[in-house]
Amino acid sequence: MSSTSNPSVHSSSRETTPEPAKTPLWMSLYVHSIRPPAVNEDTLSGVPSANNPRPLRVMPDNADYWVNNAGEAFTFKFPAILDFLGQFDRSGAYFNLPHTGLDLGAIKKMCAQFEVRPLDTKGEDIFPAKAIRCSSATLDMLNVLHGEAEDARNALIRSKAAYPRDAPFWRTSGFDENQHFSIVVTTDLLVGNIPDPGRASVPRLRRCDIGKSDTMQSPSKAKAAASSGSPPGGDPVPTTPLEPGTQRLSDLPDPLGRYAAMIREYGLQECMVIAPKILSGNGDLIEPHEYRSKLKTGDIVMIEGQLKLWTISPSRRENGPQEDKNGSRHYQVMLKSMQLLPDAKVTPATFANYFSDVKGKRKANDAPEDDHPKKKLAGDDADYDGEKSGEGYGDAEDDDDLYGEQAMQLTDD
Repeated sequence: MSSTSNPSVHSSSRETTPEPAKTPLWMSLYVHSIRPPAVNEDTLSGVPSANNPRPLRVMPDNADYWVNNAGEAFTFKFPAILDFLGQFDRSGAYFNLPHTGLDLGAIKKMCAQFEVRPLDTKGEDIFPAKAIRCSSATLDMLNVLHGEAEDARNALIRSKAAYPRDAPFWRTSGFDENQHFSIVVTTDLLVGNIPDPGRASVPRLRRCDIGKSDTMQSPSKAKAAASSGSPPGGDPVPTTPLEPGTQRLSDLPDPLGRYAAMIREYGLQECMVIAPKILSGNGDLIEPHEYRSKLKTGDIVMIEGQLKLWTISPSRRENGPQEDKNGSRHYQVMLKSMQLLPDAKVTPATFANYFSDVKGKRKANDAPEDDHPKKKLAGDDADYDGEKSGEGYGDAEDDDDLYGEQAMQLTDD
């Protein structure tokens, strides 16, 4: 018997997946996900595993930082989804301030925390595959760096029971089938120009103040006068005005009056708010008090971050938690910048310049220059730019550890 082929059968067996529409969001994600320092399978080739993390003298704290081969803070980028509903988000009116026990020390440490989730691995009808891989690879990269650091620091500890408690870069959120990993991204400190109470124990008197009060007869009176910022005569001491447009702590939304109470108690009238580099799609600076009005859950953002590790000594308190008896390690993703997508700078012409080169090999000057906001941003005075290495950003099709779809993705098992 001779057989005849049925053209309809062959055509139906060769169904092709429709190409996703290249929306402004799609194009922005594509461009940002292939530009250095976006995470890919070669990202860690420039970050030695030995002697990492370690102290970095150019940084203002005592944390350990991951450092690249050039001796600079390791900087990377990845796309993610904002989640204001997450249990680790601290971007509301009072940011990361405690609910009780508010004091000057808490104000000095005030910062914002954003909880972000990686792009959905099944979202190729909305996001470019390269952006999904970049986002997923970031969690894998954080897993690798966390594991290396834990192994190195635990190597000399004889018993696992003596290992310090560790809080990794990622968190687990949700319940049952909705359980997922998220990343907590922390900004630098939000408040500056905070007076030192130790230096304000007595007021600074002028010649004309002599004999006008009994301020210097009592330490408590002297401290009260110093905190008020006024000399015995009652006239306010002249202060250097802040630059026009600079936000004060008193300008932040204060629905519970907590800032107002702190300002009165500690004389924080001239404390300024330092805005991290968080930009709208048009490149405008989003101020801290605007996070909940100009950003929302589900927004796609491009995160630029750096990594650091805080090592906490063992607790010596007799009634302290048992889990703190061995000390702890806290791994942090620090926010260097955040860009809301779509990015208006990524035009169809800009996208075509990237998309037409299927090998991903571009000259450095092909990348459009970022517009910088005019206001001074947190981190602008740093001695590094974190974008020195642009190697290894070609297309990668290999299923290695960083791009394995199942790595760091929760399963239904």
